[in-house]
Order: sequence, then C-alpha cells, then structure tokens
Amino acid sequence: MQMLRGQEQDLVLELREGSRSAFLSLYNLHVKKIYAYSLNIIKSPNLAQDITQDVFIKLWETAAQLKPEHSLQAYLFTITRNLSLNVLRGAANEHWITDEIAAYAIDKSEDGMAYTERRQTAALMRAAILQLPPQRRKIYEMCHQDGYSYKQAAEKLGITDGTINSQMVKALRFIKGYLIRNGALFFMFFIKF
Repeated sequence: MQMLRGQEQDLVLELREGSRSAFLSLYNLHVKKIYAYSLNIIKSPNLAQDITQDVFIKLWETAAQLKPEHSLQAYLFTITRNLSLNVLRGAANEHWITDEIAAYAIDKSEDGMAYTERRQTAALMRAAILQLPPQRRKIYEMCHQDGYSYKQAAEKLGITDGTINSQMVKALRFIKGYLIRNGALFFMFFIKF
C-alpha cells in the first residue's frame, strides 16, 4: 500500500483524535515493514509477530502525542528496534526466548559452507558500500536500508529525483563491479540490493 506523505499526515492527525479507521489504514501501511524489521533483528517469526503487535499497541497508546510533521515510519522503526532489543536483553534470563531465537537463527536448509559464503558476500557488500562517495552512500543507505523512496530521499536531501536515480544507478553499478572483482558474482544473486 503506497501513500503520499500528506495523506499519511492527515491520517496521523485523525489518529490523534482517536480515529480507528485512521489507525487501521496506518497499520495496513506499515505492518509488513515493521514485522520484517523486527524479524531481521530478532530472527524468530513468533517473537517478531508479538513485537509487531506491541508496536501498534504503543502507537495507539501514544497517538495523542504524535507529531504529523515527523516521520511515522521512523517512529515505528524506533519502537520496533527498542522492543526487539529489550527482548534480546531479556533472553539472558528467559531460556525459552533463547531457544526460540536459536531455532530460527540459521536457516535449516543452509549448510556451513553456504552460511560462510553468504556471510563473506554480505561483508563484501558492506565493504563496497563503504567505498562509495559520501553523498552516494547516503543516498544508497536512505533508499535501500532506511526504506525511503527516491522521491522521499530527494525531498529530504533537497535534490531532484533524477539525481537520486542517477546516484543509485552509479552506486549499484559500483557495488556489482566490486562484488565481481572480489569473486562474489555467483552469490550476489541471493543478496537483496
């Protein structure tokens, strides 16, 4: 579900007034991203579902304090990160949490060699990203790691959509070339750019 920034701000204003339909619209807009982000941190689908529900409970409880001019997605991601990290901290005292996380930490179908190759390729990706010029790296990180659309990144940085597109093409071309030069050509098909 795609929504313009102004429409989302209107929904936040309605949510501040207690609108359940606005809450439902915002929930549908963000739930998959929040779940994926939590799953990326926590590695357990069951715990990620619980955290996702807690994030939206917290959204409902704090709706009156929301500021429509601030990014709702950034706010939700911050709550998600904090709740996920709290669960991980609590895992030291709760063996069932540790067991739940361990059950999903490494894909059962992935053998040791594949795991090592995937980790090495991910390390090469990080190294390639760090070699990008600062502005290009910032654009790449905004669009690929922070979830900004090209248009949102352009607005935030005060540049044109075309510049964002051009910089992303150059960044992806450089990363691909770096992976090829460093022997990671085969594995890049399995990594999300």
